[in-house]
Amino acid sequence: MAAPEQVTLQRIVDLADLDLRSFLESEIRSPRLTPDEARELLLEVLPGWVEPYENASATAAADLYEQKRFAAEVDRAVPYKTVLAPPADKARWGILASWATSFVEVEADWTAAFQKIVGGAHRTIADAHRNTTMRNATLDPASRGWKRVGRGSSTCDFCKMLIGRGTVYKEATVKFRSHDNCRCGAASEFHSVGSAEMKAFERSARKRAWSDEQREEELARVREWLS
Repeated sequence: MAAPEQVTLQRIVDLADLDLRSFLESEIRSPRLTPDEARELLLEVLPGWVEPYENASATAAADLYEQKRFAAEVDRAVPYKTVLAPPADKARWGILASWATSFVEVEADWTAAFQKIVGGAHRTIADAHRNTTMRNATLDPASRGWKRVGRGSSTCDFCKMLIGRGTVYKEATVKFRSHDNCRCGAASEFHSVGSAEMKAFERSARKRAWSDEQREEELARVREWLS
């Protein structure tokens, strides 16, 4: 069975792939634009086109993170508000447009150019989903971190190698090693409710909710025990 991260991610990138291919065929191939004309059009259109897909991808990941957090019952001990990963730098689209249309200038191959454009867009949209999960997994004190999940038998050998490590990452410096058309996802992992970490979080949460009088009473008991 596919991981829930894979289900939400696949729905979004599949829709985006179809939408972008339709645009490329109708607005670039059919009018027979020159490489320079195609590059200019892509530079103008791609940033605005990808924005709602990136937003949808990041929002879906945040919603799923909250659902999994609730299912793990950690939300009762450690309140947390999810955040969205920032969008890709718009300069990325200029690089992608120039790189993809170079295939037309050298080999007159629009099919190869379209594959590069769709693959790059796919990667950027999927990264919004992965990065949102990773960002929350590293900021949320109730999270153990995140791990990479694949898509079954269709997972490439490179991704299988990374998944096979079974590593759960908590460091914010760890990057998700993706490639064009990669459908691997980042899956959140949480502390168990009965773990020492969660018990400590619960105690901390209760103390934060104490009144000044309750806090003073607790401090008095501690002082008495230490004396």
